[in-house]
Amino acid sequence: MTKNDWEQWVQYIAEQYDLDLNKKQTAKQKQILEAAIHIFSEKGYSGATTSEIAKKAQVAEATIFKHYHSKKGLLLRLVLPAISKVVAPFVLKPLFAILEEEKPAEKIVEDLIKDRVELIEKNQKLIRVILVESLYHPELKEALVNHVLKANAPEVAKRVQRLKEQGIIRADLPDYVVISGLISTVLAYLISTNLFAFMGTESDEQKIKYFADLFINGIVPRSTDLRPAEREERRES
Repeated sequence: MTKNDWEQWVQYIAEQYDLDLNKKQTAKQKQILEAAIHIFSEKGYSGATTSEIAKKAQVAEATIFKHYHSKKGLLLRLVLPAISKVVAPFVLKPLFAILEEEKPAEKIVEDLIKDRVELIEKNQKLIRVILVESLYHPELKEALVNHVLKANAPEVAKRVQRLKEQGIIRADLPDYVVISGLISTVLAYLISTNLFAFMGTESDEQKIKYFADLFINGIVPRSTDLRPAEREERRES
């Protein structure tokens, strides 16, 4: 999806819900959007009500309908500009920069995990709303798939291919496996630090090194980790 295609598609969606995405938001409208991020991330779109959002924003419920016409209109007004102005530049540009660096594979993966974790922690409510609601709203799924993923996939693939040619990562793995594996590693780290924090006392930096090592080397012992007898046995088999 080109920039013009994206703008035309967003305009089409805006017209369907009678939204003006180009109009500068007033202080009161910003309060509503901030409250919407909080409520939508906490309860989800289906569980949230405009009355709750209005109470959180300290405005009358009628004010929400005046500016956004419906709860769906409010969600789209919140998320579509974020995808265009936040997700693409702030999520992908740092990723591209890291993949361009001349570093060992372990260090590249460590930097990617750190960068993605910082990004998610700083924008967790908005990211949660975008990812969760894209499962239920075709407009948001289309925006993510076409504007973010498909539009930037060639650039990511180009950088992954360069790393393959340099021998930094395996050349026999498809690009999507490498990329999805990195994403899974970041998610695994986040789950570990939130749900299984009680199981490890290491520093965050050390935990990231462990997960980077797990992604690069897997859980099967390397030959250098084996005792001499085990190495000999493996060679004979």
